Amino acid sequence: MLIRFFRASFLPAGLALLLAGLFAVAPAPAQERPDEIRTADYDIQDLTYPDLRDFEAPEPERLTLDNGLTILLLEDHELPQVNAVARIGTGSVYEPAEKRGLASIMGSVMRSGGTESMTPDSLNQTLENIGATVETSIGATSGSAFMSTLSDHVDTVLPIFAEVLRQPAFAEAKVQQAKSQQTSSISRRNDNARSIAFREFDQLVYGEDSPYARIPEYYTVERITRQDLANFHDQHFHPSNVILSVWGDFDTDTMKQKLRQQFGDWTAPDGFEPPTPPQPTASREYSVNFVQKDDVNQSTILMGHPGRLTRDDPDYPAVTIMNEVLSGGFSGRLFQNVRREKGLAYSVFGNYTANYNRPGRFFAGIFSKSATTVEATNAVMHEVERMRQEAPTDEELGLAKDSYLNSFVFNFDTKREILSRLMTYEYYDYPSDFLQQTKSGIEKVTAGDVQRVAKKYLYPEQAHILIVGNRTQFSDSLSALTKDGTVNELDISIPKSPPGEEQAVSAEANQAGLSALKQARAALGGDAFDSFQNMRVVTKQRGRTVTLVVALPNKLRVERGPMTIVSNGETAKMKRGGQTRTLPSSVQGRFEGQLWRDLTYLMTHLDHDGLTVQDQGSQTVEGTTYRAVKVMPPAGRAYTLYLEPESMRPARMSYQAQTRQGPKATSSVYSNFKTVKGMAIPHKTVTYQGGNKVATSRIQKISLNVDLETDVFTMGDSSE
Repeated sequence: MLIRFFRASFLPAGLALLLAGLFAVAPAPAQERPDEIRTADYDIQDLTYPDLRDFEAPEPERLTLDNGLTILLLEDHELPQVNAVARIGTGSVYEPAEKRGLASIMGSVMRSGGTESMTPDSLNQTLENIGATVETSIGATSGSAFMSTLSDHVDTVLPIFAEVLRQPAFAEAKVQQAKSQQTSSISRRNDNARSIAFREFDQLVYGEDSPYARIPEYYTVERITRQDLANFHDQHFHPSNVILSVWGDFDTDTMKQKLRQQFGDWTAPDGFEPPTPPQPTASREYSVNFVQKDDVNQSTILMGHPGRLTRDDPDYPAVTIMNEVLSGGFSGRLFQNVRREKGLAYSVFGNYTANYNRPGRFFAGIFSKSATTVEATNAVMHEVERMRQEAPTDEELGLAKDSYLNSFVFNFDTKREILSRLMTYEYYDYPSDFLQQTKSGIEKVTAGDVQRVAKKYLYPEQAHILIVGNRTQFSDSLSALTKDGTVNELDISIPKSPPGEEQAVSAEANQAGLSALKQARAALGGDAFDSFQNMRVVTKQRGRTVTLVVALPNKLRVERGPMTIVSNGETAKMKRGGQTRTLPSSVQGRFEGQLWRDLTYLMTHLDHDGLTVQDQGSQTVEGTTYRAVKVMPPAGRAYTLYLEPESMRPARMSYQAQTRQGPKATSSVYSNFKTVKGMAIPHKTVTYQGGNKVATSRIQKISLNVDLETDVFTMGDSSE
């Protein structure tokens, strides 16, 4: 193979000018063209390189305080920074099932909620003024706290870091903010097909009640209080349950003294023992499962089963190479055969995971166009089975081992990475040289070892298959993947109350509530609502004109400035900036919920089979007594309608509104009723959240039962 220099004309302009200036010092011989550079021919196979020098990972110094706190220190004077990470033996697996979400919220509010000596704002301002960082979080089986500061400010930041760990204040306002953020996340959890797939796959593998698969719900987050956070902290945050690593620009002896000052008097209650995470109890079972998602044109497919080994198992190195052969990037069998040769995948992947103290899981997955869903699933399953039947070739084995061994040095490219790994080994009681032991094991793996562990640990005939996609676009029935024709349809709707705890509305309460609403209907126009078919309403909200078009049974269109949203009752789309996109199916559900909160729509649908109401008697709100009726519509959340006792006309409504920060308690107050075609409609609505007025809406123009354009509930583009 020959290497030649490029002609100067192909160089970037700036570099070409620079070279021209350099070569101008010695004019080119007359026989050469001025725009050419002399070339040299040689074979790259003749190139020689010096041997790589041996690499030695830096060894941190270990310090154990009298209270059991383990500290790892590593000096690094390259930059004037000091960093620290604490690893805490806690996690969501320890939170009560009825308060799922507690650990995540606590991990956030530990930092955002201030400390016993610093308010949240004071803490934020202090760190911001010196460009320092303190962050906290809690995952499934451990928590972490991180600190980073210039070395000149370590005496300011280290005490803050210690107090955040030891004495968080959990300010109530920040607790409520974190809960709102959590509920907002819940409301969006069905928007993304991949998120749905991995969430539901874990529940199939481990069981929906497993601490490794259960998820927060609205009602579990609502139950969480500030005291719950404080109690959870008191249960887990003790020095013997924490490992701390510190690295950066410091003198080790001086830093030891600083750490003793901040953490030396930290004590744990008598008899405290670090917690041990529960072991998964999953079993293997073949099943085919499906989640319908209307707004996608490709399928997200996962398949797999519970794992059997931990990282200290002697088979771990061979399983690591098995992973590389099956799904190791461009050279893996999945990529080569399923994507490159058959063209069935946008992405294809897989992994047999192993944790330090519990088995992981095996999964393989593929993102494929809807029409090839079944074919793509079979192709991946075939490659998994082929791992059991065919040992890797010499080339496959070599590429797999090289992939691991050639990247080994990158395990040591930052001090944080080195200390983080050593903290992990300390946390799980692994030898400090475990990574080097794994490397040695990898070097000894043979093709026979790979096939042996594939037969031992891969069970495609006992795998759960999960498909998230749009069935209407499939070329083949999913039953072709089953053994007995059974496809399990998974319900991913977001529950509003705990299973089995929904309070059934008695027939008497429902009848009384319905009677009250019928009186409200009579007060607003009675039989006039029988003629309602559609309406076009122009309102003024926060200085902007908003046009709303509603047509029975559940179509709507909203125009606000440059944004237009339409729903034909099945799918919703949004156009903004000249671009149109289909909205997630969960958004369609929110639109229907909003329709049911409209007084005119409600009064038109009092006989709907899916509507449940409950008379709640007299209730006093802000000094005024009303007749309260709880409305539970077939779509959207329940709300309470407050009626004036004498006229029975609706006066206000309370409900949970979906905001960017999650659901918030909201009240709407109605006034300025005007009659339009026999129906009384409030022309002014004032909305409150948290006791503060957030919006005033005034109807500028309203038209009922008008001739609507045929395309009013479409975007009128080629995608329709």
